[in-house]
Amino acid sequence: MKILPLLLLFFCLWAPFTTNAQRVIERGWILNPMESKSYQPEDHDRKWFSQVGGWGSFGSYALSGDRDHHWYQQLAAFAEIYRHGNEWSVAVTSQIEFIANDDNDVNFSPRAIFWEEGLLITRRQNRFFLQLGYYHRCKHDIDNLRIGEERTSVFGSAMAAIIFPFRTGNSRATLAFRYDHYTITWEKRTPHEYWNAGPNWEDLISSATMNADWLVPAGSLNLHLNGYAMGTLLRNESLFNGMVRAEIGRKTAAGDLRFGVHLEYLGDSGIPVRPRAVTLIGAGVRIMAPGSVL
Repeated sequence: MKILPLLLLFFCLWAPFTTNAQRVIERGWILNPMESKSYQPEDHDRKWFSQVGGWGSFGSYALSGDRDHHWYQQLAAFAEIYRHGNEWSVAVTSQIEFIANDDNDVNFSPRAIFWEEGLLITRRQNRFFLQLGYYHRCKHDIDNLRIGEERTSVFGSAMAAIIFPFRTGNSRATLAFRYDHYTITWEKRTPHEYWNAGPNWEDLISSATMNADWLVPAGSLNLHLNGYAMGTLLRNESLFNGMVRAEIGRKTAAGDLRFGVHLEYLGDSGIPVRPRAVTLIGAGVRIMAPGSVL
């Protein structure tokens, strides 16, 4: 298990400084409804509308960022619409990522919102989980007429993933590998002269993502090291994103509460009309449904 943090640091810190990729909301999460602590059926149980769960985060990029990033908020939920014992799960998901800068009198000016909806099918194997699904995504500007620019995008993908949970003593680790093939790619930029500034999300073909979470109990608290690495294939180039995050948390009856800091590199933040890379240092809180979200 000691190899996990080394792999995570390698992919999430070294690779991002060479390339970049598009921004998706669930890049920093591993969602697995079958690992939920709130609903644990018997093998023979069959049930419709078996459980719901939610997760979210809020924090600041005050330590590092650009003129677009100062505050962030992510909110998400899943509803499991069918459960076949401990073998199959069918769920729908929805999530948003809200970005604000400090360019107004109250230091909180809405800048952009990213939106996703998805269908997720999960199958338990002996020691791992298989997932299939489809995600529809869009990004919209909020109050950008006053700065004279607008960037809107719509894209969707069919996905397949494999999730490996591990346990060694008291520690627990989870690795997830995901592949997305993009079926919808559309983007509009105003003013139009920035249309040819790359990367262009209309050129998306596919992406591969690795997520990892490593938990070490420390008394009544838990220490977490987690993050992701994401490589994307466009029509004329290969690009990359990545993040590493350290958190301290505690499991409660309402869910998993974590406080932490993270370092993330986005080759294209998806916000300005002329695409720009950004390195973000964020600090904040995350709250997740127990077991099902990492």
